[in-house]
Amino acid sequence: MFKRKILISLFLSVAIIATACFGSGKQNNTNKNSSAKNGQSGNSKTASIKNTYWIANQDDGEWKRSVELIFNEDGSFHCRSTAGDNVESSCSHVDADSYTWVQNSDTIDLEFNTENPHKKVIFYAQISNTGDKMSCSDMFELSEDNLTFIKQDKMPKITSIEEDSDKLIGEWELVACGDFSPHDMTTDDKTPFESTLKIYKKNDKMYADYHFVREKGYGKSDIKQMGVSFNKKPLTLNCINEFWSASFDETVIPEGADSKIKLNVNFAIVEDNKILLIEDDPESDYDGYTELVYLRKGSKEYEDRENYFYYKTVTVSNINELVKNLKANTKIILKEGTYNFSDINSNESIDKYGESDSEDNFSNYLLYTDHIRLEAKDGAGVSILTNSATSNVLECFGGSDISFKGLTFGHNVEKGSCTGNVLAFSSCDGVRIEDCNLFGCGTYGISSNGASNISVINTQIYECSYGLLELNNTYNSSFKNCVLRDSEGFSQFEINYCGNISFEDCQITGNKAEGFQNLFIAASESKDIIFKNCNFKNNSYKTKNNEDIQFIDCTFDDNK
Repeated sequence: MFKRKILISLFLSVAIIATACFGSGKQNNTNKNSSAKNGQSGNSKTASIKNTYWIANQDDGEWKRSVELIFNEDGSFHCRSTAGDNVESSCSHVDADSYTWVQNSDTIDLEFNTENPHKKVIFYAQISNTGDKMSCSDMFELSEDNLTFIKQDKMPKITSIEEDSDKLIGEWELVACGDFSPHDMTTDDKTPFESTLKIYKKNDKMYADYHFVREKGYGKSDIKQMGVSFNKKPLTLNCINEFWSASFDETVIPEGADSKIKLNVNFAIVEDNKILLIEDDPESDYDGYTELVYLRKGSKEYEDRENYFYYKTVTVSNINELVKNLKANTKIILKEGTYNFSDINSNESIDKYGESDSEDNFSNYLLYTDHIRLEAKDGAGVSILTNSATSNVLECFGGSDISFKGLTFGHNVEKGSCTGNVLAFSSCDGVRIEDCNLFGCGTYGISSNGASNISVINTQIYECSYGLLELNNTYNSSFKNCVLRDSEGFSQFEINYCGNISFEDCQITGNKAEGFQNLFIAASESKDIIFKNCNFKNNSYKTKNNEDIQFIDCTFDDNK
C-alpha cells in the first residue's frame, strides 16, 4: 500500500463535505523504490497518465460523492471533490497554489504546493497492473477503505466563458430560495414571491431583463436591458461551476424596501437548464448569502419544478408505510383509506426524523424534517387519525417546506374529550395546507408557536372544542378561501405576539365563544391582522375583538 508523506502541514478548504483521494501515512524511500521495481516487473510498460481523467464514486443512497483527477500534459493536475444529493451539489478542493504530478512506473506522486509560506504535501497512489484503476486512501478519513479511481475513456470538457456563456441565453424562472419554495414566502403586497430572468444578446453584448418580487420588507425590481459581464472565478467557493461566473454591470436598488440597499447580482450556470444566482449586499453585516435557483422555461426540469425539492416520490397504503417514509425531501402519495397513528406496528422502527409520543402506545407522530409533502391520490378519500384524545394528530417541529393536500385530519374519539390539537407547528418555516379538512374534537384546528409562512388554502376547520386557531409568535401567514365553522369553547381566534396574519375570502360561520371574558377574536401584542372579504354568519360572542384588527369589505350577520 502507498501512503502519504507530509512535508509541511496542509491547510484544507472545505465547505459542505469535502473529500479527496490520496494516500495517508508515511512511506520511506526504500519501500517506494521497491514498489516501483515491483510495478515495473509486473507491467514494465505502464502507460503515461498525461491527458487522462479518473473518477472515484461513493454512493450510500441518500448522499453521493465523486472525486475527480485530471492529469494534464504539462505536469499539472486538477483535483476536485463533488458531493451532494438530487437537489444540490457542491465541489471542494485542497487549498494550494499549484498542483503537480510525477510518475514513476505505476506509482504517482501528487504534489500540492503553497508558495507563501512555502510548503508541500505529497500523496502517493498506485496504478493497477491493468492500467485502468488507481487506488489511494481517503485523505479526509470519511471512508476507511481506499478509494478506487476508474480511468475514463476521454478527457472531460472543461466549461469556459468562450464556449459556454451563450448557454445563459434564454428565459429563466425562480423555483427555490435556499431551502424554501417561493410559494411559502410572503411579499409586501401579498402577491406571490417570484422572479424571472431573461438573458439575450445585442451586438455581441449580453443583457438581462430582471423581475423580482421579494420577501416582505425587501422590495421589488423590474429592470430592463441590464448589461452582463463575465468573471474567471466561481460564483462561490463551492460552486459546481468552478471556472467562471457572470454578474450585472450595475448594482440593483429594490423599490419599496424598508431601507435603501444596493445589491450586487452574480450568477452561474451549473447545469444546462439550471442557474444559481446570489444578490449580495456588500454593506450588510450578515456574513452569508442565499442561493436562488432558476430553471430554464420549457425544459424538462422546469416542467417538473413542483417536485424540485423531492428526491423521491412514494405511494403508501397503510400507516406503517406512511411512517416509514416520513423522511426529508420525500413526496408521499396516500391511497384511499384511513391512516391511524394508534395502529402503528410497535415492531416497526420509527424513522430518525420523527418519534411517537410513547414507546408502547403509538398515538401520534412528531415530525422533524424538511421538504416533505403528503398528498391524497387523485380523487381518494384519505383520513389521518389518532385514537388518543390527549395527543396532537400530527406535530411538526423545526421543519421547513411542509405540505399537505387533499387530506382529512382528526381525532377518532368521543366529541368533547380532547386536549390535543389537530395539527401543531413549532418553529416551522414554510407550511402549506391545501384542500384539507381539520376536524375536532381537537382543541384547535391549527396550533402554531414560533412559526412563519403558513399558508392555508381551500381548507375546512370545524367542530373543534376550544377554538378554530391558536397562533403564538407566528408571522407572515395567510388563510384563503377557507371555511371555519361550527366550533365552540373559548376565543375562536387566539392570536398572540403575531405579525402579518391575513384571512381572505373566508366563510366564518356557526362558531361560539362562550363566557363574557372570551372574545371571538383575541389578539395580544400583535399587528397587521387583517380580515378581507370574509363572511361572518351565525357566530355567537359577547365581544368581537379587542385589538386593532382590520376588517376590509367583510360582512357580519352574527348572533351576538
